[in-house]
Amino acid sequence: MRALLALLLVIPGLAHAQSGPAIRMIVPFAPGGASDVTARIVAPPLSAALGRTIVVENRPGAGGMLGAEAMARAAPDGNTIGISNTSPHGIVPLAAANPPYDSDRDFTHMAMVAETPTVLLVPAASPYRSLADFLAAAKSRAQGLSFASTGVGSLQHLQGEMLGSLTGARLVHVPYRGTGPALQDLIGGTVDSLLTPLAGTTGAITGGQARALAVSSTDAFAPLPGVPTYASLGFPALSATSWTGVSGPRGMDPAFVARVNAAVARIVTEADTVQRLEAAGLYPPARALTAAEFQAVVADFARVWAPVVKAAGVQQN
Repeated sequence: MRALLALLLVIPGLAHAQSGPAIRMIVPFAPGGASDVTARIVAPPLSAALGRTIVVENRPGAGGMLGAEAMARAAPDGNTIGISNTSPHGIVPLAAANPPYDSDRDFTHMAMVAETPTVLLVPAASPYRSLADFLAAAKSRAQGLSFASTGVGSLQHLQGEMLGSLTGARLVHVPYRGTGPALQDLIGGTVDSLLTPLAGTTGAITGGQARALAVSSTDAFAPLPGVPTYASLGFPALSATSWTGVSGPRGMDPAFVARVNAAVARIVTEADTVQRLEAAGLYPPARALTAAEFQAVVADFARVWAPVVKAAGVQQN
């Protein structure tokens, strides 16, 4: 008994973390991508802040819609939250004939955690050393070149379609259930390229397994020295970042939402968390957003990209 009490004193919040039922944190993608990395970094300190155990649950499929739908259908009692992401909560529903939810109306978007730019990667052994090399090959080959993404209707899918449209390059889309499996196939040479959020790929880049040809940040991106931005290469329309956040079903208790928002705002300013996020390619916003502001970000993002989805003829089955 004394040993247990001593342990609880050494690890503040441990006793509280076991009070009440565990909170399920749904990740709408496979392990290894931006959403999963976000969950693994944020869940432990958020658990301590809320005094509840948080269990991360990966629910990939349909470009993230399966996991997002599970979150939307959950009871708004605080026992189910999830990682929201640009794709399943911004773009993918726009490409679905009968989307199972409305990204704004059916969710309580509580806090933005971070943003990450898109990178265009090729395998380390690829002959393409620049975006110009890559596009030239895609134009000259009858079958074009393949590009993987995290799913049909993802921001990266749209950026690939837009790149092909702007340049006349033949780019063939290969959708995956998350960054992790797509990156594995890229490294293995199954696909020619990968358009993906930077988060979850930094290890492959710095480890020499993949080469970045372009990044979607507006300005030169310090974490990727020497990698040109799309804007600097003449394609400013491709300058867009993905965001990740913590959300839940519609109708959640405002007091709970406020606690989550305040906790996340504090967590993403702590040195250890910032270091881990940035090491993974995730960058907290310069200013913490209120829950209402984050809700507006989600709604505005969908409105901005709806015409692009329509023009590209993207359809989610």
